[in-house]
Amino acid sequence: MLAVTGLVRAETAVGGMGVATCDVWLNARKTPRPDNEVVKEAMVLSWVQGYLSSRNSDGSEDKMVLDVPDHKLINRVLDTVCARNPEAKIHAVAFDFANSLMQLYQTKKR
Repeated sequence: MLAVTGLVRAETAVGGMGVATCDVWLNARKTPRPDNEVVKEAMVLSWVQGYLSSRNSDGSEDKMVLDVPDHKLINRVLDTVCARNPEAKIHAVAFDFANSLMQLYQTKKR
C-alpha cells in the first residue's frame, strides 16, 4: 500500500518526461523514425538517468544508495518493462528500477 500511495503522490510532483507513458518510449524506439522521436528517446533516457542520480541525494560516495547504470542498461530495462506495460508511467518504471538497484547495491556492500 505504501508504494502505491507514494506513486500517487509522485503524480503531482513529477514533471517532464516522467509523466509520459511507456508507449512514448516504445514509439520513440521504433525504426525507422523521424528526428522528433530520436529527441523523445533522448529526453526519456535523460529523465530516467537524472531520477536515478537524484536517489543519491547528496552525491557523496559514502552516502550513495545505488550505482547509476549506463544508458545501454537503462534502455534495456525501459524496453523490457515498457513492452510488458505500455500504459505504465515513466516515473513508476524509474521508481521500481531505482528500488531494484538499491537492493543490489546494499547486497554488494555487505
